[in-house]
This record gives sequence, structure tokens and C-alpha cells, in this order.
Amino acid sequence: MEWGIKENRVAVIALFKCNKTPLEIFNLLKLLKITKNFVYRTIKRFNEFNTIDDKPRSGRPREIRTNAAVKAVTQRIRRNPLRKQKIMAREMKIPPRTMSRIIKEDLGLGAYRRSTGQRLTDALRQIRTTRAKKLLKRYAKNGHRQILFTEEKIFTVEEKFNRQNDRVYAHNSREAAEKIQRVKRGHHPASVMVWWGVSYEGKNWIFQQDSAPAHKAKTTQRWLEVNLPEFIAAQDWPSASPDLNPLDYRLWNILEEKACSKPHRNIESLKADLVKSAASIPLEVVRAVIDEWPDRLKKCINANGGHFE
Repeated sequence: MEWGIKENRVAVIALFKCNKTPLEIFNLLKLLKITKNFVYRTIKRFNEFNTIDDKPRSGRPREIRTNAAVKAVTQRIRRNPLRKQKIMAREMKIPPRTMSRIIKEDLGLGAYRRSTGQRLTDALRQIRTTRAKKLLKRYAKNGHRQILFTEEKIFTVEEKFNRQNDRVYAHNSREAAEKIQRVKRGHHPASVMVWWGVSYEGKNWIFQQDSAPAHKAKTTQRWLEVNLPEFIAAQDWPSASPDLNPLDYRLWNILEEKACSKPHRNIESLKADLVKSAASIPLEVVRAVIDEWPDRLKKCINANGGHFE
């Protein structure tokens, strides 16, 4: 629930007149997405001036953040939502701080990471919710610490692609996912497929697999039923769910930062760095990442099967 600033101030003062403390007011109005500073400033303004209205302004006309500037920025982002804010500010000769205010306040946009994952239909969201509930119930009371989480990933000799600075401007993350598709490369560098499995305890583990086509093969499932009776079958794992696998949501990134921060001359060099870097990751880090899993299942359920990050 989001109101305007004036409505939020009215709500704060109404509670203040009921002899509520600032902290109590903040806790009661959390759903309005206000900060503690907002509560204290509003009360101070009311005590000093007996009003919640802003002070009269000088009326000096804008010189840079004009309607024309806002319109020009809007057109640039509409043509290409993948923009670097600093570069755009330099090209348009607008101060970086002013450019930031235009994008955030005038256009109501935020910078979101480009989505490269599978889009979720209503059916997939329902499946994710149902399976997340079953997994959470099945592995209650730290049962997840016996799971051997597995995943495969392709690594190339290229330097790691830096997604931190690869952003798209949109009103929310879902809109950002609709604007930009998966990153496409124009060539195919030398690569190696890495299979990785991690477990909290390292013994008596329960094998986990996702719904990749090879995993769903009848011969594969039959072998697992005979040799690993407690495994998590492909049909039990939520599909399109990199946000639910410890390797996908944290450990692959750690491995990439360690082994792929610079380009490799050949595949053998890449392989050696991958093995060395994986072994250097502290066990405490791996265990902490695995212990996040139950909470992530809950976040998936609360988001009704939608991606929550």
C-alpha cells in the first residue's frame, strides 16, 4: 500500500495526537513504506509550525531539470532501456545527480538486472508453489542438510560477464524481465561443462536433481529408484527455479568470481582454476548458503510461485 507524502504525514500526525511514540508510529505504519526519519521529521515539522505542509519555496524556475530535459531522457530510455546513467548524463550535459533525480523521481524508474531466466506462466507459478510446499514439509527440522544439491554449468575461457553493471531501466523487476531477452553472444568461445554437488553434512545425503530432459529419462529415474530410494525426483523439484538451488543463487557466482575474474589462455588453465577455486571456498560459506534454502522456499510460496529476487 502506497499513499502520497501528504497522506503519510496525515497518518503519522493522527497517531501522534493519540499519544503514540515515534517508534510505535513507525511500527504501525510499516505497510506505507515510510522510514523512521520520515516519522521524526513529520512530528518535528508539526511541533514547530503546527502544520504538515511544506515551507513556501522561492519559486526559482528550473534551469536544468526542465520538462524538455525529462522528455529527452524519456525518449532515450524508450529507444533503448539498457543505458548507463553516467554516460547518458555526460552525453546530455546533465549533472549526474540531476540525471538520477530525473530517472527516479520524474520517471519513476529503477535500474534492474537483466533477466536471463525462464519466464513464469500461471501454470509454472502454481507448480512452483505446490512443489515448494511439499519440499518444505518433507525437509522440516533441518532435513535439508542431508540433501546433495547438484547442478551443471558451462564455463568459458572468457572473462566473467559482469551483470552488476548490465542494467535495464523499468518501473519494476517484472517489467524489466519483459523488456530485455537473454544475452546473445556472437561467437562460441572454448568452454567446459562443470557438474557440482554440495551438501551440508557430506554423508547419508539425499540426491537432488532438476527437471532437465536427461534427468527425466525413464532409465535415469529407474536407476535412481533402485540405488537412491530417498532422492528428490525430477517431478518433485520446481522447474524454472534457479532461485531455489544453492548453486544457482550463490555458489556459482562465488566460483566465477574466483576462477573467471580474468580470461584464460586455454581450457586446461580454466579447468585447473575451477578445481582450485572450488576447493578454496570455506565450508562455513557453503553451509550458510545451504541453510538459506528453507527460507527461500517460504519466499517462493509467499510470492505465489513467482520469482522473488
